[in-house]
Amino acid sequence: MEVTTYREFIELVETYKIFPFSNFVSEYPSLTTVAVNNDWHTGNDSDPWQWRVMIIQEGVAAYGKFFGDKACFIHKELFPTFKKIVTSNKTVEERYRNGLISQSAFHLYKIIMEHSIIDSRDLRKKAGLNAKEDKKEYEKSLVELQNYGDVVITGASKQSESDSGWSSMCYTPSDLWLISVNANRDDMSIEEAKSLMLVELSKTCSEKALIYFAKKMKLSINR
Repeated sequence: MEVTTYREFIELVETYKIFPFSNFVSEYPSLTTVAVNNDWHTGNDSDPWQWRVMIIQEGVAAYGKFFGDKACFIHKELFPTFKKIVTSNKTVEERYRNGLISQSAFHLYKIIMEHSIIDSRDLRKKAGLNAKEDKKEYEKSLVELQNYGDVVITGASKQSESDSGWSSMCYTPSDLWLISVNANRDDMSIEEAKSLMLVELSKTCSEKALIYFAKKMKLSINR
């Protein structure tokens, strides 16, 4: 399996619904494997590094570290189902009160909510986690929010045109992103969401890949 154009990549995301950026799921495709021969980091139309931002901006899929510290795309039509499953349909506030998310993650979420969209540099400063020794806590808390689907990456920004370093990721609350891309509302129960997720995954997953996703989302596989 190989893609050479952005449109071919979109077709894969629409087919698989959950599509990893890198190869971290056994017997399952990822952007880095299907576009291994493309012109990475060139900035041209065949650069998959650009595609990861384009697909977000076009509202095709959510992007973030939804499985541990691994980046992944989830199609906008399946993302509400994913979020319902991993959050047990509880709000950030409910999970914080129940001790299910850390204080640092909750603090970051409130800042992101306040600004709607904020880049990582500004978020870290406003959270008071800009010191070198705070980097690990900041990154862990940001991943925590993404694992629950509470926030998604919406693009990348540079501090200035002369900034030659890596772009800083921008984050937004997933609920706001879903509204902006006109995603369908998910009024299913948690059990219905899990059943739908298994149906979707079963269409494209090998046994190993299905086991991986089922473990991450605590889905029961009938054997």
